Amino acid sequence: MINFKSIPFLKILLPYLVGIIAFFYFGLFQKLHVFFLSALTLWLLAFIVQKFYTPREHFKKGIYILLTNILLFLLAFEACYLYNDKNNSNHYSHHVSYQPQSFIATITDIPVTSEKFIKIPVQINCIEENKQWHYSEGNSIVYLRNDSRVKFNLGNTLLLNTTFSHINEPKNPNEFDYKTFLENRNIFHVVYSTTSKTHVFSKSNTHFSLTGLGVQIKSHLISVLRNSNLSQDAFSICSALLVGYDDEIESEVMQSFSHSGTLHILSVSGMHTGVLYAILIYIFSLFDKYDRYKKTKFVFVLSLLCLFVVVTGLSPSVLRAALMLGLILFGKTFYKQGNAYNTLLFSAFLLLLINPYLVKDVGFLLSYCAVGGIMYLYPILAKLYVFQNKIIQWLWTSVLISVAATIFTLPVSLYFFHQFPIWFVLSNLLIIPISMLLMLGAALFLILYKIAFLNQLLVYLINGTTSLMLWLAQLTDNPQYGFVDFITFTKTDILFLSLVIALSLLIIASKKHKHVLILCSVIITWLLVSIFDTFQQKQEKEFVVFHVKQKTVFALRLGQTIYAHFDDISSKEFQRYVKPYLLTISNLKVVDTKSNVLQVDSTYIVNNHQNGSLSKTLTAKYILISKDTPLELTTNYKSKPMVIADCSNSYKFVKQLKKQCALLEIPFYWVKENGAIQITL
Repeated sequence: MINFKSIPFLKILLPYLVGIIAFFYFGLFQKLHVFFLSALTLWLLAFIVQKFYTPREHFKKGIYILLTNILLFLLAFEACYLYNDKNNSNHYSHHVSYQPQSFIATITDIPVTSEKFIKIPVQINCIEENKQWHYSEGNSIVYLRNDSRVKFNLGNTLLLNTTFSHINEPKNPNEFDYKTFLENRNIFHVVYSTTSKTHVFSKSNTHFSLTGLGVQIKSHLISVLRNSNLSQDAFSICSALLVGYDDEIESEVMQSFSHSGTLHILSVSGMHTGVLYAILIYIFSLFDKYDRYKKTKFVFVLSLLCLFVVVTGLSPSVLRAALMLGLILFGKTFYKQGNAYNTLLFSAFLLLLINPYLVKDVGFLLSYCAVGGIMYLYPILAKLYVFQNKIIQWLWTSVLISVAATIFTLPVSLYFFHQFPIWFVLSNLLIIPISMLLMLGAALFLILYKIAFLNQLLVYLINGTTSLMLWLAQLTDNPQYGFVDFITFTKTDILFLSLVIALSLLIIASKKHKHVLILCSVIITWLLVSIFDTFQQKQEKEFVVFHVKQKTVFALRLGQTIYAHFDDISSKEFQRYVKPYLLTISNLKVVDTKSNVLQVDSTYIVNNHQNGSLSKTLTAKYILISKDTPLELTTNYKSKPMVIADCSNSYKFVKQLKKQCALLEIPFYWVKENGAIQITL
C-alpha cells in the first residue's frame, strides 16, 4: 500500500484542486485579493508561531493546517484570475467594438490550410478604436478564405480591417463546446476575412525568446517534411509524432487509431519525451563514460527537454513528463532521493499553478491517470509471473503496462469518448514499436534529407512504415468486433467506477473483508442509481429538431427508443451534431423511419416539406417546415400550432414565414438562428 505520509504534495494538491473546481462552479467572488492577502498574512504568522514558539501544541498545529488549506483554496482562485487574459488591462477585448476596425497582429504558430480556409493563430499587437490606436495583447484566430494568392509564414505581421466575431455556442444538445474549449486557452474572438483585405508584412524584429525559437524550429521541421516526397498520411503522422503538429491528420485516420486504443501515439506525450530523454542520456554517455560531469549532463539534458517542450506547443503530457524527468535527474545529480508519487503530484501542482484550466484538459487528465496507474498497478501485476525468455518477458511487460494505464484511465476515457477499444492490448503491442521506428526514421530524415540517396531511401521506408501502421490500426476499426461504441457514461458513473477501482486495489493490498463489503455496497448503490435513471428515461417523451447546416434532421424519442432517419446526413455530420445527444440515452434503440407524420398519444407532429396536404396539419400541435415549402396558416388559426423552421430553409423564406406567424399570433421557432429545439411531450 501507498504510504501517504511520504507524499506531502497530496495534502497540498487536494485543497488547491477543490479551489479550482469551486471557481468553475461559482466563479470569482468580491474582494478576492483582500481575502487572499489576509489569509497569507495569517498563515505567515501561524507559520512563525508553529516554527519558533515552543512548546508546540496540537491546537497551534491544527490552526496552521487549517490556514494552509484556506490559503491553497484561495490561491486556486487567484491562479484562475491571473490566467484569464481578459483581466489584463491591455487585453484587446477592452477595445473591441463589434464594428469593422483595424488591428495589427503577428502570426504566432504555423498556419493550417484547408480546402476553404486558412487558419492563422495570431497575437494582437495594436487595435484601433474611435480613430485612436491602442497597444494591446492577447491571442486570436484569423480565418481567411483560401485563394492561394498570398503565402503566410510564422512571424509575419498582418494588418486587417474587419470585425471581431464571438465564437458560437453549441447549437445541438451535448454538442462539443468549441467556445469554451477556446476560452480555456484564452481565445475569446475569431476573425473572418479575405486575403485581398489582409496586408502582409515581413517578419517583425521581435526580441529573442525561448518560445519564439521553439516555434521557429517547429515550423522549419514541418516545412522540411512537407516539401519532401512523403505521402500525406506519412507527413501528417510524422509531424504529429515529432513536434505535436496534428492539424492535418485526416479524421478517418484519427478515428481508426481511436478505435484501436492507440490514439495517444498521434500526439507527443510522455512516451515520446521518455524516448528523447533516453537518447540524450545515451549521447552524453558516449562523451562521459565514467559519469564525471553530472552537472554538465544535467544542464545539457534539461535544456534540450525544455526546448522540446516549447517546440511541441507546451503539451500538458510533455510538460508533465519533462518536469518528472527533470526532477528525477536533479535528484540523481545532487544525490537526493525522492518519492515517485510526490514527484508526480509536484509536477501536477506546478502545471496547475501556471494554468489551472488544465483540470478541464482531457490530455492532462489521461496523462496523469496513466502514469499513476503504471506507477502503482504495474509493480503489482509484474509480480504475478516472470518469463525466463527476455523477448517474451518484454512483450509481457508491455502488456502489463498497457493494462495498468488503461484501468486507471478508464473512467475518464469512457466519459469523454464513450467507447472502449476491445483489442487495445494487441494494438498497442504492435503499433507502439512501429511508431518508435517511424519516429526514428523521421528524425534521421530531418538530419540527412540533403543527401539525395539517403533522402529517397528514408522516404520509401517512412511511407511503407506509415502504411503498415495505418493498416494495423484499421484492422479493429469495426464496431462488430473491434470496439464498443455508444457507451452512456455520466459524471455519476465516473465517481462510482473510480470508487470501484480504488476499492478493488485496496482489497488486493490489504486483503480485508470489510473492504469487500464496502465494495459490494458501492456496486449495489451504483446499480440502484442506474436503474432509477433508466426508469426515468423510459418515462420521457420528446421531439428534437437538430441544427445541421442546410439539412432536415429531427427525431422522436419515446423512452429509450429513437424514431428518426439519419441517412440524409454525412457520417461527419452525424458524429458532430446528432451522436452527442444519442449518447445520453442508455440502452439506446434506433428505429429508422421516413414518416413525416408522428403521433404521440393525442399529439401530432407534421413535417411539411411538400405543397398541399394541408388537411393533415389541421390538428397538428407542431409543424416542421423544410426546404422552403409554403404553408397557408390561416386554416390553422384556431388550432395555434407551433411552427418550427429547420436549417434547410432560406433566410428570405423564413423571414416571410416569421412575419406571417407574428400576425396570426402563432408560436414560431427558427432552428438556424436559435439552435436545436427539444420539446417535452
